[in-house]
Amino acid sequence: MKRLLIANRGEIARRVLKAGRERGFRVAVISTDDDRNSLVCREVDDVLVVPSFLDAVAIVAQAKEWGADLIHPGYGFLSENADFAKRVEDAGINFVGPTAQSMLQLGGKESSKKIAQKCGVPTLEAVLSHELLATPHQNWPKLLAERGVFAPYLVKASGGGGGKGMRVVERAEDLPVQVQRASEEALLGFKDATVFVERYLKDPRHIEIQVFGDGKGGGVHLGERECSLQRRHQKVIEEAPSSVVDAELRVLMGTAALKLVRENCYRGAGTVEFLLDSEKRFYFLEMNTRLQVEHPVTECIYGVDLVHAQLDLALGKWPVALGNPDGSDLRVPVGVSFEARILAEDPSLDFVPTPGPIHLYVQPKGKGVRVDSGVKTGSVVSSHFDSMIAKLVVWAPSRDEAVTNLANALAEYTIHGCSHNIAFLQRCVEHPEFRKGTYDTGWIQRNQVQLTSSSAHPLFDYLNLPSVKEELLNAAFSLRPSLDTSLWSQLFQDSCNLGSIGQDSPKNMYRVLKGSVLGQCFLRKRDSGSTEMLAEDIEIRVTKKDQISFQVSALGQTVTLTNPWLEPKETKALNEVDFELRAPMAGKVHRALVKKGDAVAEGQVVFVIESMKMQLEVRSRREGVIAEVFVTEGQSLTGPDVLAELSSQ
Repeated sequence: MKRLLIANRGEIARRVLKAGRERGFRVAVISTDDDRNSLVCREVDDVLVVPSFLDAVAIVAQAKEWGADLIHPGYGFLSENADFAKRVEDAGINFVGPTAQSMLQLGGKESSKKIAQKCGVPTLEAVLSHELLATPHQNWPKLLAERGVFAPYLVKASGGGGGKGMRVVERAEDLPVQVQRASEEALLGFKDATVFVERYLKDPRHIEIQVFGDGKGGGVHLGERECSLQRRHQKVIEEAPSSVVDAELRVLMGTAALKLVRENCYRGAGTVEFLLDSEKRFYFLEMNTRLQVEHPVTECIYGVDLVHAQLDLALGKWPVALGNPDGSDLRVPVGVSFEARILAEDPSLDFVPTPGPIHLYVQPKGKGVRVDSGVKTGSVVSSHFDSMIAKLVVWAPSRDEAVTNLANALAEYTIHGCSHNIAFLQRCVEHPEFRKGTYDTGWIQRNQVQLTSSSAHPLFDYLNLPSVKEELLNAAFSLRPSLDTSLWSQLFQDSCNLGSIGQDSPKNMYRVLKGSVLGQCFLRKRDSGSTEMLAEDIEIRVTKKDQISFQVSALGQTVTLTNPWLEPKETKALNEVDFELRAPMAGKVHRALVKKGDAVAEGQVVFVIESMKMQLEVRSRREGVIAEVFVTEGQSLTGPDVLAELSSQ
């Protein structure tokens, strides 16, 4: 029996586990103490605990002791770390990915840019890291201008991806600080602090080509994916094929991508990313020498399993499903597929990460719907890792049908506990410009206010009526009017009738599962015109959130309602809260930029918080003087803790 070790976590670990199980492998997963209770750790045959997912030495040592035949790195962490790949191969274990040499040459954005230029593939102007280091900060604007790089600038991490270590900088004087921040974030996420500055192409389309090389100079491409829907340079919704790429452009971009594969004798799955301007001119962006997060949309339209193909090649066999590696088999995409990333973040607060418990997790099902997830009810989204909860993937014969399929699947998705982006994704999908495919990388930012502040469905106005809320609460939590908070812990009844809601409403069926946090309520549409907003068989789910509130979900949207029988705690006056400087989420204090007695201006950065492999700036909401600082650098934060207090003097 072959032994496969997965050096990753979450949904990609479960994805690779599925492929390993289908091959009859014995499968283990790397874990840390912070992730030991994750879903995948309960499903694999063995769990190998290491200090960190970035500890290459410990991972290889554990793999050798366990007797691994193959190591799959997933994506993120050490998946593009050449030192790790070499250690794996030197230990006599097959690395499911490219060679260390390929990673060194193509995995770094700087080195791959040079190879693309050598191959005649168009690139954007840039000043590389060694040039920045050799030039005083005050001379950077002149150096950049000489290379044709003008404000706004794009600072990019050479290694890794996912928007980490990437920043758009509007002014030359801000470059030193932003280059340093990007470098620190890159080191935190990828153990590579190298960053460079590139010409910023405003609002292009982001198109990437899936390639697969045989390690001998041969290879194939499997068309393109469009990844233009992004916030903070991180992809949100991807689709394949792109609505703006025709067959001729697909051949041109695919041919350009394969030039890098042939030049490098690349082995395994990889993605060559391009920016496409309004004139349909494309520029090489980077190459990801690993499996991409969005690989399922390619699988859906080309009928291949890329993880199985990776395993085939790692075991010395070219995957038959990919056709001839001379690139002569030009596959035609069938249908359209979308992937929506389900993330633990709050779009209304500029997409700040929101780690925390998941009290209820119900994912959609049905024809053309696939969900790759790493959680279930009772899981915890940790502040130590990125914010991805799951990936929702849909397929349909046409783009219009696929968009409808995605909208319907999002409406069925329910997550209670930590905040998430499902309602935001719905607003994106429902937008006329998205349905037409007329969007670019700046689309979310231009429409952010509309996409993050739209009101909830009118149904929730009805559910928030005192009489309705009381009945929901009675049924879901077996409560009666009382200030005794211990009543929240009572077990559910086997079943109960919601009964009449309002004077002239019909009977409504309500079912509660004993011992579970899941309540399902089916509200029937009334004949009265006043309630036509209630569609037939709307499924409503209710769970406790905390001692004074509960969450209600329907149609893919979730709202928090307060318990009408419990008096809310007395809140601080607005002007008092306004003088508190709070962390946006759980995490760690990376930098404290102020001390007691310092004067601060409105909008000044006062703390930098690390959470989910990102750095977020905490800014003062008003001018004042730091009256007290309550945290130190390196201190862990459990939530929106108070970092410091301002005084007006």
